[in-house]
Amino acid sequence: MQETDIGEGSGSVGEDEDLEIEVDFLSDSGYDNQSIDGSTHSLSSSTFEYHYENGHRYHRDGQSLLPNDETEQDRLDLQHHIFKLALDGDLTYTKLPKGPQRVLDVGTGTGIWAIELGEILPSASIIGVDQAPIQPGWVPPNVSFEIDDVNKSWLQGDGSFDFIYIRTMAGSITSWPNLLREAFRTLKPGGKIEFVEFALRWECADGTFDPNANCATWTNTFHRLAGEFLHINFDPIPEMAGWMEDTGFEAVERTDKIIPIGPWPKDPKLKNIGRYFLSNMLESGIENYTLALFTKAGWDPISVHAMLGGVRKELLDPRIHAFTRAWFITATKPLE
Repeated sequence: MQETDIGEGSGSVGEDEDLEIEVDFLSDSGYDNQSIDGSTHSLSSSTFEYHYENGHRYHRDGQSLLPNDETEQDRLDLQHHIFKLALDGDLTYTKLPKGPQRVLDVGTGTGIWAIELGEILPSASIIGVDQAPIQPGWVPPNVSFEIDDVNKSWLQGDGSFDFIYIRTMAGSITSWPNLLREAFRTLKPGGKIEFVEFALRWECADGTFDPNANCATWTNTFHRLAGEFLHINFDPIPEMAGWMEDTGFEAVERTDKIIPIGPWPKDPKLKNIGRYFLSNMLESGIENYTLALFTKAGWDPISVHAMLGGVRKELLDPRIHAFTRAWFITATKPLE
């Protein structure tokens, strides 16, 4: 794993390293709320097979863990901003050439990443694929969206793309090895792939995060229920590099960036990232991730909301200096 100095606002934290904490950060815990309003494409009515439960809208009954309503769309756009902050404004960890190329965005969501990439690379052709038609109607001329289930065989032909981007799809993929085989097939020789995901479990470098408290219990229970009731691997990060190598990819690289949970670091970049990540969690993140899974596992909504109340209380506790990691795993399809 490639490591960088945490003082630079990114990288890994070792046992003997300390994250500097802003003593008086509670008054600076306000956060911005970003959203992008957009109309949907003109599609057949079968595309809009929605299911409603616990006050949220989902794509098809039992087919999705996360909602696709406005709260989730706002969360996805804010999450996009967090990844950009972690990468100092870049859209990818992979260094993309400026010339013509074909790019596939797997699980495009609101399409914000594909749209911004299309604006930066006007000579590139970007296709965003998602099962939910929640992308805006106006997009750059070199950006298009397709409605499809990436867990099935992809419609794209062999050797179609120069770059494939897969971000925050944990919980949506039924078989990562199958998806990587489709990515390998549709990449051109020499093409690159990038997998991006937040680590599921949180960490702490100074002992202020209780491994038996509400937040830790929530993340551990979430991971267990996802496996038991949905048979979904919600933490593919540890196995991703091995899966890529088994598929045939080469030059596999793993890199992580620190994502504070709250604006407690002194480092201005980390403080800003932590502020937005806290917003992402408090406004809709923990609820959107939790309701469908826990109620399917037999929890009643009142108990779920009570548990989440304890999680929110800890998230706002200035004495807790927790963080997670954003992982970027990249690889290349061999030329031969």
